[in-house]
Order: sequence, then structure tokens, then C-alpha cells
Amino acid sequence: MSPAREDNASARAAEGRERRDEMRAVYTTHHPKLMAFVARRVEGKPEAEDLCQDVWRLFFSRYDHYVEFYDEPVKVLYAIAKCRIAELWQRRGRAREVPFEGEDVTLLIHAIAPDLPTGIERRVDIGRALACLPARQREALHFHYIDSLTIAETAVLMGIGSNGVKKLLKKALERLRDTAVLSAYRPEGTGEGVYK
Repeated sequence: MSPAREDNASARAAEGRERRDEMRAVYTTHHPKLMAFVARRVEGKPEAEDLCQDVWRLFFSRYDHYVEFYDEPVKVLYAIAKCRIAELWQRRGRAREVPFEGEDVTLLIHAIAPDLPTGIERRVDIGRALACLPARQREALHFHYIDSLTIAETAVLMGIGSNGVKKLLKKALERLRDTAVLSAYRPEGTGEGVYK
């Protein structure tokens, strides 16, 4: 083999190692968050892990394309995951909306009102108030506060712009603050509410 060919081969090998290392770092950094996102939407950890591996396989099969055309290629992961989850539920003949359950409500309470205690009755009341929100507002709250996705990642999943997500979140929080179900939790200084 000529010296020029050896140089090309070693350069390609080094480039391949760099690419694999980069992909491994993306996987290691983002897998726990993706796993939590998927696990909240499917039944059982083994099923969630299988679905995540399918998402990663699809993501890495077009990795170079995503790196070239997206500012943050990782955003695509959640769009792929959302499609795979929808397909899973469709195959089962069911539509499934992600509910706010148990710890999710506590996380949301801490995100919106960190000073509000989270007793069981408060969680029940917050759950009732969330049920009164339109589906898109609940979805935006869930993606941003429960799944800890950024506004940009949430926008990709919801198929709207970042400003649209901000508006949905703002309206959802306003409705939650103004809802009659939570009126007992308003500060005492307003003349309303019985809880501190």
C-alpha cells in the first residue's frame, strides 16, 4: 500500500473513532432523560427500554443528517420517540393521553409555586385543576415541567414555534392560578383563601 493510501486509511479510521466517540457521548448524556420521557408514556420498564433502543437506532441511522441540518440534533430524539409511542398505542387500538400522576403533580407544584406545601389534598386539588385545562396546555406543561424539556424541544414535539409554547404555558399557568378549584390556596393578603 502506498504512503498516500495509508494516510487516507488512517485518517478515515481516526474520523470513524471520533464519530463513534461523539455518538457514545450523545447516548450517555441523553439516554436517562429519554428513558424517563418514554417510561412515563408506556407500560413497564422493559417495554420503555425496548422503545428507547428503537428510537436510538433510528436516530443514529440518520445521525450525520441531523448534525448537519439541526442546531440541536438531540431535539429530534423526542419527536422520534413521540411517533414510536403513538404507533405503539395505535397498534394496541387505544389512544393514551399522558396523565399527571402522583409525583408528577408534586413536581409541577414545586415548579409553579415552590412555596406551596404539597399535602395530599393539595395534590388532589391540583390534579382537578389540571383536568380543567385544554389538552394542548396540559401537554405543554407536561413536556416542559415534568419531562424537563426546553421550550425549543417542546416546540418541536408540539409542532409549533417557541413563542407558541410560551403562550400555552403562560395561559395554562394563568388558568391554574385563577381556577376556582385552587381558590383556597391563594395568599391570605388577597382576601381569598384559607391556606397559607
